[in-house]
Amino acid sequence: MQDIIIIGAGIIGSTVFYELTKQPVSVTILEKNLDAGLEVTGHNSAIIHSGIDPTDGTLKAKYNILAVPIYEAYCKELETPYKRIGAYVVAKHPDELDHLYELQSRALKRNVPVELLTRDVALQNEPYLSDSIVGALDMPTTAIIQPTHLSQQAIKKGVKNGGVAKFDTKVLKIIKANNHFEVHTNKGVFESRLVVNASGLYASEIEQMVSKPSFNLHYRRGEYLVLSDQASYVTSRIFYPVPSPLGKGVLFVPTIDGKFLIGPNALDVKTIEDNIVTEAGIHEVKDKILKMMKNIPFQYEINTFSGLRPRVDSDDFILSESPYVKHFFNFVGIESPGISSAPAIAYDMVHSLLIPSLNSLE
Repeated sequence: MQDIIIIGAGIIGSTVFYELTKQPVSVTILEKNLDAGLEVTGHNSAIIHSGIDPTDGTLKAKYNILAVPIYEAYCKELETPYKRIGAYVVAKHPDELDHLYELQSRALKRNVPVELLTRDVALQNEPYLSDSIVGALDMPTTAIIQPTHLSQQAIKKGVKNGGVAKFDTKVLKIIKANNHFEVHTNKGVFESRLVVNASGLYASEIEQMVSKPSFNLHYRRGEYLVLSDQASYVTSRIFYPVPSPLGKGVLFVPTIDGKFLIGPNALDVKTIEDNIVTEAGIHEVKDKILKMMKNIPFQYEINTFSGLRPRVDSDDFILSESPYVKHFFNFVGIESPGISSAPAIAYDMVHSLLIPSLNSLE
């Protein structure tokens, strides 16, 4: 019997696994795909956000702020790429300037370095921004990574530490016995004292194997187009619009491998099967980016893709023990800034929640 089973090897499950393998506990991670980080983790903007966007008092704000100062060293430890490239939040209309002032004020309170730029300075630095912009907020600590590679490295190093990783292993049923769980899969039965549900888009399905629902999971689709490295002359920074209630908006994002992402849009969908790319969606992405930038070399488009984001009603992360089943933990609703928050979430959940819970069983 294992001490802990983790279900799901996205960036949260993988980093929690890695952190647990540094402790004197036995841990197994189960993943239905053939490798780590292939779903939500691998279909997003891959940005380490500076930490000024999430609302005060949320878990999103807490863990994003905690993770940013340690992220570069964490990536070095995992031998995965990290590149700090900076970003501009761009105001396209005078009525958006108030939001830049709000972000600047929040950054000051959170000790995040930023600089408010006039229109002329922003355009001098970044000539591909639209002539109609009225200002920008420079966020120099914003970085990019390869989230799928990070997840795979966390698993690889966790296995070297003594952890067990099982891929192509789908959870079919979970039985709560008196003092342990039986996790039934297509590859056999695994037993553990604790279970962590880090299954992303499938978190509701996994939870309902052991209890009634404690959260409602919703799906929001984002579509992207990809430009080749021939567009490298445009910028080396990330460009954000002023965010809306639907998210950070359509971004222009350099990637670790020299390409560029444009997206995502945001459309609430009803099922996981709605993870598609549509002509209308890509048209929307192009239309929105052209409100912030000019002369975008769309002739270098090489790909499109979409990703689903798992959301919960609280619009915040859920990182807690189930209210209905002792020693069953839900780490769910991990949308943006989930990638940005992962190392801090993993460390804190292991040391403040999982290890104490395990010790309480002794």
